[in-house]
Amino acid sequence: MPTLPAARIRPATVLDAPAIARAHLQAWRETYGELVPAGVYAQREAEGPGRWEAMLADPGATMTWVAQRDDEVVGFATALAAGPAGVRPLQLSRLYVLAAEQGRRTGTHLLELAIGDAPCFLWVAEGNTRAQGFYRSHGFEADGAREPVAAGGHLLAIRMVR
Repeated sequence: MPTLPAARIRPATVLDAPAIARAHLQAWRETYGELVPAGVYAQREAEGPGRWEAMLADPGATMTWVAQRDDEVVGFATALAAGPAGVRPLQLSRLYVLAAEQGRRTGTHLLELAIGDAPCFLWVAEGNTRAQGFYRSHGFEADGAREPVAAGGHLLAIRMVR
């Protein structure tokens, strides 16, 4: 793989909503494939841009970072304040990097910008050992909690904390 400069990472704006929605859907397809029902993908394709636009227009306690290469979104990360009810005060609610961008430290840079070294928790698909290894390399460990992935068919998620 030729050495490429780092992807450009910046705070997301409402104008990024369609591109983030496309990248989100592509990342799900690359990561979960047929484990997610086709209807879920169709729903995400139809509703994703609007959901992202609403979230980015009124972020509240949420911050989203977007990674771009050649003006295309290749990854993103969203962190949110979990509040006193959370197992940690901060949650990494989304971190996705497209397959073609993996291995270029884009995920690491997104993670560092989104949460730094703060105590944090996240949910990751139980069978996604690559992502679990990535998070372990950044100090996260599974704490035994499991839950179904929202609209994810038969996927289960495990909670990781640091």
